[in-house]
Amino acid sequence: MMSSRDVAKIAGVSQATVSRVMNSPEKVKPDTRIKVLNAMEQLNYYPDSIARSMKNGRTFNIGLIIGGLSNPFFAETAEIIIKTAGKYNCHVTLCVTEEIPWKMDESIDLLITKRVDGVIIGSVGRDDPIHRLKNNNIPFVLYNRRRDREDEDYVIQDNLKGGFDAVSHLIRLGHTKIGALHGPVAFDTVEERMKGYYEALSTNHLRIYDHFVQEIDFTDTESKVEQAMKIMFNDHVKPTALFTTADFLALDAIEYLMANQYRIPQDIALVGFDNTKISGHSLIGLSTVGQQAGEMARLAVERLMKKIENEGGKENCTEMELQNPWNIKLEPQLIVRKTCGANLKDPN
Repeated sequence: MMSSRDVAKIAGVSQATVSRVMNSPEKVKPDTRIKVLNAMEQLNYYPDSIARSMKNGRTFNIGLIIGGLSNPFFAETAEIIIKTAGKYNCHVTLCVTEEIPWKMDESIDLLITKRVDGVIIGSVGRDDPIHRLKNNNIPFVLYNRRRDREDEDYVIQDNLKGGFDAVSHLIRLGHTKIGALHGPVAFDTVEERMKGYYEALSTNHLRIYDHFVQEIDFTDTESKVEQAMKIMFNDHVKPTALFTTADFLALDAIEYLMANQYRIPQDIALVGFDNTKISGHSLIGLSTVGQQAGEMARLAVERLMKKIENEGGKENCTEMELQNPWNIKLEPQLIVRKTCGANLKDPN
């Protein structure tokens, strides 16, 4: 029988380090942790407590991988997922990647080691190695984001329509110079929302100004938004309206605009995306595209539980339900509040 001593030998570390990886992985350097996890996988070694749970067929622990708690969308949906999983007597191991690729690798390694029953993934890039979950017979469901694989279960928003509806609304209010702040287009959510932006401008034969479109990565967003806004508004041609692919980007934009004496919505109108709780605060009143975030999160948990129970032979599903992946696209809703200027007779 393999032991932690064998793992330590393969990984080239001490047994104490192996123990720390299993019990307090956050205290071990990432490179060392990966060596140990790879050795454990190579030897098919699991701690006694995990082995016992595997014998029983369930650990009653699921993984949740999200981008970052600084994004209110992830914070709010994580809360819903944890509460919904609790109804199934499941604990949730939360992994935050901060949209950094190596942290996704690390999160997957951790969840495989813990032998979670399944994983819900809210943040995923096209090349992230989530196939490793499948290789370890761990079912997963994507929410909010998806990859270009129709055989994977996902619950998402119709992001293209949401972006199109938001920008079309601004156009109906009379705006012809509309800027966009967006996250990295490597993520399908952002890519689709920006497709909606471009499609709305093209449909209405409006010019696209290069300096109006600014990409913001998800590190130090406040300063990045400030830099982007300076590029937009220091030119002699300025936008009169702004679409952002996430509410938290809109809130940073509002901070910049107010600090620079712009009136909202008289001088610049805004529409965000996500409808996070803070966006509806009466002092902000952000017009936004509402995601059915609660429904999205709830459906993701329910689908994952069905997959887990099917694998355990406890759920009676038809063959079609087992074979056909869940590809659910929820309808967006434009929520009109103060920042778009719809309540003004002359939005310009």
